[in-house]
Amino acid sequence: MTTRDAASYSALISGHARLGSPVSAAAALFRSMRLAGLAPTEYTLVGLLTACIRRGNPRLGTQVHALAAKGRYSGGSLLVANALLGMYVKCGRLEDALRMFDGMEERDVSSWNTVLSGLVELGRYEEAFELFGDMRTADVAVDRFSLSALLTAATEGFSLPLGAAVHALSLKSGLEVDLSVGNALIGFYAEHGDSVEDVVGVFQRMPVKDVISWTGLLNGYMEFGLVDKALGVFDRMPERNFVTYNAVLTGFCQNKEGVRVSFARKAGLQGLGLFRQMLENGLEMSDVTMTGVLNACAIAADRKMSEQVHTFVIKCGCGSSPWIDAALIDMCVKCGRSGDARMLFQHWRHQESFHIAWSSLLLSSVRDGEYEKALSTFLQMFRSSDIQFIDAFLLTTALGVCGALGFTELGKQMHVLAAKSGLLRACGVGNAIVSMYGKCGQLENAVTFFQRMPHRDLVSWNALITAHLLHRQGDEIWDIWSQMERLAIKPDSVTFLLIISACSCTDSDSADASMELFRCMSSKYNTEPAMEHFAAVVYVLGCWGHFDEAEQFIASMPFKPGALVWRSLLESCSKQSNMTLRRRAMSHLLALEPQDPSTYVLASNLYSESAKWHCSENTRLEMREKGIHKIPARSWTFYDNAIHSFFARDRSHPQSKDIYAGLDVLTLECIKAGYEPDTTFVLHDVEEYQKRHFLMYHSAKLAATYGLLMAGSGKIIRVVKNIRMCGDCHSFLEHASAATGKEISVRDSNGFHVFRAGICSCRE
Repeated sequence: MTTRDAASYSALISGHARLGSPVSAAAALFRSMRLAGLAPTEYTLVGLLTACIRRGNPRLGTQVHALAAKGRYSGGSLLVANALLGMYVKCGRLEDALRMFDGMEERDVSSWNTVLSGLVELGRYEEAFELFGDMRTADVAVDRFSLSALLTAATEGFSLPLGAAVHALSLKSGLEVDLSVGNALIGFYAEHGDSVEDVVGVFQRMPVKDVISWTGLLNGYMEFGLVDKALGVFDRMPERNFVTYNAVLTGFCQNKEGVRVSFARKAGLQGLGLFRQMLENGLEMSDVTMTGVLNACAIAADRKMSEQVHTFVIKCGCGSSPWIDAALIDMCVKCGRSGDARMLFQHWRHQESFHIAWSSLLLSSVRDGEYEKALSTFLQMFRSSDIQFIDAFLLTTALGVCGALGFTELGKQMHVLAAKSGLLRACGVGNAIVSMYGKCGQLENAVTFFQRMPHRDLVSWNALITAHLLHRQGDEIWDIWSQMERLAIKPDSVTFLLIISACSCTDSDSADASMELFRCMSSKYNTEPAMEHFAAVVYVLGCWGHFDEAEQFIASMPFKPGALVWRSLLESCSKQSNMTLRRRAMSHLLALEPQDPSTYVLASNLYSESAKWHCSENTRLEMREKGIHKIPARSWTFYDNAIHSFFARDRSHPQSKDIYAGLDVLTLECIKAGYEPDTTFVLHDVEEYQKRHFLMYHSAKLAATYGLLMAGSGKIIRVVKNIRMCGDCHSFLEHASAATGKEISVRDSNGFHVFRAGICSCRE
């Protein structure tokens, strides 16, 4: 061009901005324009600001702002003002954007949307909805950008009422059929809808759908646990991208299915077929993709598959993300490659995020039930100089360890640490604290903390109910349920399982209440009962002696009763001493779980109680021949920040001599107080004096005795047992609490037993 005017320079600057060229190219053109004596127009400034946005250059953007103010563009030109707002928001300077927005004499919907999206992107959802209220007051008509941003805020901010209100507004404005609004609605209902039909309804009403719409529908089915229907959507999709595959991988992991499960049946893929198909189609291997593949391998627990994927990660150099390396550690642990996991940990390359590596090791130990190892890792972690800060994930995991072990003192220290770290406002951390106190026998602390939580979700309520259930406070749980109904808090399948289970520990017969709640699960709350819900109802009916109703209920089940149902019936029969029905339930259980160690133990115990010693011994002999080992009874207590663990007749403790001498003395005191050893709990055909000897040194008695020896005055003795406590130990500890004047708290697999002055809280 021989002659260049302001319009041509503006066009060139805008072109460079759209192409994502370096900011210097647009700036050079602008300098040439000024040297040519040409005054910038509003389009020139918008082009420069667009370049700043594309390249994230707020420094040049503020200079443009100064120039615009000097030339009276920022206040007089709405186009320039909106571009400046966009520059500040996109360059991470939201406060500057808010100040500018407040000073604008004229605003349009684009101005409001820019600030609205900036607030949403930074997670300031409450402010976003406050701004939306101001927008409505100013009588500014919303558009698809406004609604999409608000729906994102409702989704990420866990606000079902606000999301529903935005949906209503989209219907009123006729924008529900817009593609971006429809996609945002699908995402919202996938996360917070009452049922998957909310997602399907939005999808079906959309006149135009893209890959995001289809992926959202697939994700919705995955969120509601409908894996097969999600895979049906995958088969019908006209187009797929890497986000679609990531959604499938994430859905498998979320629903505890490895990559080889139902996908192979539906899509003709086997093994790592989904992953291979992504590679063959040339789809992008993002960190999310690789993390999903690694998590799927961990769930499948396939050692060979994990080695193949691990090799791929190394060859492709994918292991640059701390999240991928953390997933690698977790996968190795799950697939029996603890040596490789330890090696990955030792070669951790991300110093700034070393807490992720520690968290992976810690969480792996927790998932495998190796709580002592988890505690050791946890204490080692805090002594390490590698940890620069504590995040919510690490703290939540640590609180879970304290709760699982019943380590009250350390749990309280974690509570203090959460407060000092400013993490108490995180809902996940708060939920973990409620759960920790409940599992540590500190019910009052759990309730107090729950009441003070600034934010609660359904998990918070479930944690509170679980705490009460562990203490067998069924009536209090029904009060909580009534409160949830008044507050319109939507329960999930876990909530129903807990409430139904609570019917077994109320002051009066709650069998009818459990049946009524079970029936309204699907009719009122759109939640289909699973096997565990049927099992819970059976247990409640059996506990209250309604055995005929329990058998009728089992016979009416829409699918074949699983081992869990028969085990529940068997356990409830044991409480009511119904030997005939116990045998019938046992026969079903043996047919369904012939290789389960607990099934053999139950069968052997049943034979022993029926004085069929020969059958009992044959059952135990069969276990030995098949290499099946039962879980040994184990009890532990805490003293001086250390776990003191005991097995039956265990003499490995350094103070075992004092413990056994103390237990002998305590037994004599209990006998004086009325304790009579119940030899029916000895399941061996031996002489009576031998039975008494077997009973005397059970693990719970050893742990409680050690606690009594070491505890100071007024201190509660806290014991945790990995299986259910036997009736003789229960009777012994009742008398021990009376003889010593001490409160003894025992948490077994069924919940808490708090012994005070010869009475147990369980009332059994």
